[in-house]
Amino acid sequence: MTELSGVLKPSAAKRLLYFINHTDAKRSTLLLGPPGIGKSILVREVAEETARAAGLTFLEYRRQNLRTADLEEIFAHPDRYFVFVDLRLTETEPVDLLGRPATISIRERRQLVYHPPQWAVLLAEVPGILFLDELTNVQRPDVLAAAYKLIQDRAAGFVGFGPGVHVIAAGNRPEDSVLANPLPAPLLNRVYQITVEPPRIEQWMRWMNTNHPGGHNHVFAYLQRFPQDFCRVPAEGETLESYPTPRSYTSLARDLPAAIEAGLDRPALRALCIAALGREVGQKFFTFLEYNVPAYETFIKNPAVFAALDVDQRYIGVVVVGQGLAATVTAASGGVAGDDIMEARAALRPHVTNCIPLLDVMAGQSREYLTLLWYLIASRLSHPWNDALFLEMCAQSEPVMQAYAAIGELLG
Repeated sequence: MTELSGVLKPSAAKRLLYFINHTDAKRSTLLLGPPGIGKSILVREVAEETARAAGLTFLEYRRQNLRTADLEEIFAHPDRYFVFVDLRLTETEPVDLLGRPATISIRERRQLVYHPPQWAVLLAEVPGILFLDELTNVQRPDVLAAAYKLIQDRAAGFVGFGPGVHVIAAGNRPEDSVLANPLPAPLLNRVYQITVEPPRIEQWMRWMNTNHPGGHNHVFAYLQRFPQDFCRVPAEGETLESYPTPRSYTSLARDLPAAIEAGLDRPALRALCIAALGREVGQKFFTFLEYNVPAYETFIKNPAVFAALDVDQRYIGVVVVGQGLAATVTAASGGVAGDDIMEARAALRPHVTNCIPLLDVMAGQSREYLTLLWYLIASRLSHPWNDALFLEMCAQSEPVMQAYAAIGELLG
């Protein structure tokens, strides 16, 4: 938690949401924070982990993917499923939230009733999470009124949600977006309000390694070099310019390798960077991307070459070293079966010895280089090779061991 402010790191907010989701009351919750920092991903992960912990089948509600046979199975065995419903309120109509009116006749008396939305019928019987995104950005009073009923009454029209349903809304604070509207005090008094800060770069890199392995390493290197560019939400509420956030870096890191592999020319790659990050940061990243540095073998033969690079080139150099070292470990792993970490260390020992002079030079320049190096390597290696490499590097080099001891919290 940020000191005295009550603002939570994403990991702490996730733990708190997970706890609330397991209470009997499941009080509705409001997440606030800057756009693009991963609030919706955080809520989805809570839903997935809740389903997994309970041994339930996770079902992300997408109307086009549900067949009659699926629904019959779900309603026949509601205790086997956990439903995640994600509604972006700026794209909904009141009928999407409350249901559609229909006229029926009973003993010649015409009456108006509401047919509830399909997702609401599911949540009446199946445990799950209803996520209402962009609550503070809704400009239509009728949509807001319908959303308030979902949050306060835990009901869509006359269909109440089951006791296993947690309603979570998300939005921005006025300081995060000029489009953000204040919310009624009675509503805020009926919810748990949680303010989330952007993730640290190291947290985001760790999340990327888990969820999008193989993402473009130059993005990691750029953010280590220019951390101030990680989240820069514009002061203006409306703009035609992209801007950098964790969300936009995730998209770029995921798509850039495919763009390079597809043979996109230089202007197209530059346009992709600007499309993701905006003109200022996108051009800056593209320039960084084009730096030329020596090959891995050159660094190994003459570690002083690394120290002679300028600062920007060193970060690209770390990418080259990480790729080369990971490839060396992968090649060495072919002769060792099983997951014996001692055998793995023995197989890696001569290769680590070969690169220790370079690692010592990197550690002497900045510990940040070793932080970045480990994230790049960890995304490419599995157990026991990642652990064996880490232990062998620390065993053979005092500077490396001291550097990793100092940054151990970031590596966890």
